[in-house]
Order: sequence, then C-alpha cells, then structure tokens
Amino acid sequence: MKKTLWLAGIIVVVLGVGALAGAQPALAEPDSEAFIAAHFHLQDTYSRVLCVSQDGTCPGEITVAVPCLTSACSHPAQRYTIAEDFDTIQAAAETARPGDLIIIMPGRYRGVNIESAGGEEGAYIHFLGWGAPGTVIIDSTADPDRRWLRHHFYFVEVHHYIVQNLAFENAANGAGIFFTGYFSETGQFSHHLIVMDVYSHDNGKWGLHTTSASYLLIQDSIFTGSRGEHGVYLSGSGDDMLIRRNVFQGNRAAGLQINADPYMATEELFYWLVNADGDTCGWSEDDLDAATWHEIKSCYDSQGLPDLGAFIEDGVSERIIIEQNVITANGEIGGAGINLASVRSAAVRNNLIYGNGAAGIACWDDGYAESKGLPESPFGCQNVRVANNTIVDERGNRGALILTHDARAMQVHNNIIIRDRFDAYEIAENSGVGLRSGANYYSSQYIEDSPGFSGEEASFTGFSVDEALSQFVGAGFAPWVLETGAFPILNPDRPDYHPLPDSVLAAGGNPAFAPALDAAGSPRTGREIGALAAGGDQR
Repeated sequence: MKKTLWLAGIIVVVLGVGALAGAQPALAEPDSEAFIAAHFHLQDTYSRVLCVSQDGTCPGEITVAVPCLTSACSHPAQRYTIAEDFDTIQAAAETARPGDLIIIMPGRYRGVNIESAGGEEGAYIHFLGWGAPGTVIIDSTADPDRRWLRHHFYFVEVHHYIVQNLAFENAANGAGIFFTGYFSETGQFSHHLIVMDVYSHDNGKWGLHTTSASYLLIQDSIFTGSRGEHGVYLSGSGDDMLIRRNVFQGNRAAGLQINADPYMATEELFYWLVNADGDTCGWSEDDLDAATWHEIKSCYDSQGLPDLGAFIEDGVSERIIIEQNVITANGEIGGAGINLASVRSAAVRNNLIYGNGAAGIACWDDGYAESKGLPESPFGCQNVRVANNTIVDERGNRGALILTHDARAMQVHNNIIIRDRFDAYEIAENSGVGLRSGANYYSSQYIEDSPGFSGEEASFTGFSVDEALSQFVGAGFAPWVLETGAFPILNPDRPDYHPLPDSVLAAGGNPAFAPALDAAGSPRTGREIGALAAGGDQR
C-alpha cells in the first residue's frame, strides 16, 4: 500500500574550494535513523486488530506487519483475526487500547476527535487505511451535519499514535490533521506522533497543523492546495521532529512552516499560570503585549509551581531534521517554501525547492526584539545547518534564502540559490554573528545590518538565471505531482534538477558539509552543490 514519491556557463570562482578545509568545524550531522531509533519504539506485533467499514466489508482475518521506520528494523507479517467491527472511526478510536491496529476499509468517512488518550512506548495505536492510496478518504461531506467542524482528525493531549495511508480533504476552515497539547489548559504536550503515506489536500487552512506537540515523524506524504495557509504548520514550541520525503505543492502560504512563536508562547504560559491557580505578578491579559516570555516564566518559577520539564511552551523549537522534501508552487500570499521561526539545532538538507512565489528557505522570529524594545532577540534561529538544498526560481517577491532577526551560529554550505533579485541570498538584522557560509552557488548576495559575518568562503556567483538553469539536466517549473485521480502521480514532465556531469555544481561543493546521500537517496561523491547528485536517479 505504501507509495513513495521520490521516493521518497559563466561562473566566477571567488576562492578555491580547498581553502574551506578545516576553516570551520561543521555542526554535528544529525542522523535520521539514529533519531528514529532513539525516539520511536514501535511494537513488533499488534495487540488486536479493529476494523472500520461503512458497508460491512471488514474481513474476518488479515495479514499485516507493523511498519518499519529504519533499515535495521524487522517486523514480520502476522495473521490476525479481526477482534471487532465498527461503522465509524470515532467508535473504533474510543475502543482502541495501546498496541492496537485500526484498519479502515475504502470509502468516505467523517473524522475523529480524541482527547487525553494514546498508546505507549512499544505499543502505538495505529490508524491504517486498508486499500490503495487515496481510497480511504476523510471528508466533511461524509457527515453533512458536521461540516462546521474545523479539523478532520483532531487530537488533544494525546501520545503514541500512527496515522497512515489516509486521504484528508475539504476540512472546511481548518486542518486535515491537527495535533495539540492545548498547553494553556492542560500544561501538557502531545507527543510521539507518526504521520506517513498521507495525502492531505484542499483543506480550508492547513494540510497538517500542530501546537504544543513534540516527537513528530512526518514522512512520505503529500500536502497540497491548502486554501488559507500552509501545507504543514508546526507551531507552539514543539521539539524533536523529522520531516522527510514529503511533497508540499500549491499551498497558498508556506509549504512547511515551523514557528515556535514566542508571542503565543508568552500567552500560553500566562494562561497556564492562571489555570494552575498561580499569582500573575501584576501582569494581566491587557498588558501581555508588553511582557516578554522570560518575565512570565520568572513569575511562574517564583511560586513553587510544578516544574514543566521539557514539554513547555518556551518559544523555541529544537532538534529538527528537514530533508529530502520537494517544495514547489507555494507562497502565493507569502511564506517561504521552508519557513522557520525560532528554530534551533536543526538540519535543513537535501530539499528541492523550486517555483515558489515567496522565499525558498527563511529563518526569522517576526521581529521580537523590536516589538519588545530589546537590543537583540533571544528567539532568533540558532545553530541551523542549511546544506545541499536546491532553491530555483526565475522570479519571486522576496529573496530565495533569507537569514534575519538575529539568526546566530548558522552554517550555510553547498546550496544552489537562484533567483533574479539583488537579495537572492539575504543576511539581515544581526544575522552575521557566527555565520559560516561557503561552497554555495548563488546569483546575488545582500547583507544589511549584520556585523560579525566574515564573508562568504569559496562560493560561485556572477551568472544570470538562464546561465544557471543551463547547469541542470532539465530545469523547469512544472508541477512535481499531478492530482488527476484518487492519489497524486509523479508528473512525467517534472523538472530534473540533477547537475550536468561537467557542471561546477557537480564538483564545487565542500564534502565536510555534504550528507552522504542526496535527495533521491543516491550516493554522493561529497563534492556536489545542491540537493541532487550528478548522474543520480530522478525517480
């Protein structure tokens, strides 16, 4: 049932690439398999199998294996007797226990609302569409009386769930999937949540949205046509996320936005302080705009209230890997292909980002320092490694790669940055401190109000967009997937952004910063600039 979608000239050399060797230690390269092995412990077999069907088509038995998330995993297929049948997903969800599999037969269904429930370590609750991709559909039209509901799968204060092989469409004005801890009321986060092989499209606001949710794995899925905002929007200070091998296409704002949102974190912490019957130290709802997060946190800590631990709205998202995604035709109303606000200790690598209306990759914090009257922001992006991404646009209303609002200790290497603007690669508002950048291929760089940047090391520039596009096997801006049936198919006329073998892109990169594999999973020589290795598999 799994269907993976990668899945899935005139060049001026500023310095010799060899000059980079040993110039600056690379940030530790986070490994996806190690991340999964450390945080996502699935069961070997299911406790029970429940079945949902609208027309009585549940089988008596099935053979199925728990999904493998790493190459070292081995979950053999087992034969199970169906323990119980249901005609709604909600009824099955309310009956499920840790370790259960819920299979959903082909058809259209209304969604679910789950609160304060979940599986366990080694015993996830697994929702699985039992049919060809796109044939199990969660859609408000399945229950006309509930069309007003904002989200199809709405999970509040939950943990240890898998959502797989389901299509979500036409959430009226919300999300196909929404995970939240509802921190201001519960003081909790949702956590250990896996979304895979999902198709979420044409929803009112987002394909998938989270607030107060950590330990997320989102992979091999397609998020298209969000009418209000982003394909995927991860907010509310969530940490420990892996987003890989997805397609984000045609969403009105960003393809993928991670915004820890220190403004909202301040409010959430304040309201939890109130709900925990604490004293507000003179702060009120009316003057929250003037309060900083640190002032509210100091107030909370002064009262001997319970330690909130790692699951706290702190205005920062940390330990994130974003890799091997295709991001195209997003940003009609703004929002970068990958839009990162207050993100720390992250790797953004091997992403193909082309034909977007706004930026390709942006790191920012919404001007927190200026709004709070601070000399510098405590919430800018930090320690983010941006490596081997391909960002290509003929035009756009912003730069292609943007570091702003006190982004610190960033590393930017081996990226292709093509856009016909003076600020194609923009470094602004105190984002030069600790920045190490080199072996990039960019059409133009713009630096403003960013002391501390020692300058670009060994990069390639001085070309037009047309000259840059000629470096690829088949550059273009056609859609990556076609949505003409129940499930998207790869567009046979999609562009091919593999570098030509004799291009500088094939051999001008710095191997110290290059991932071992490229965006399609092909081995690298280590010298490629951009997401794809020369001569690799287009898939």
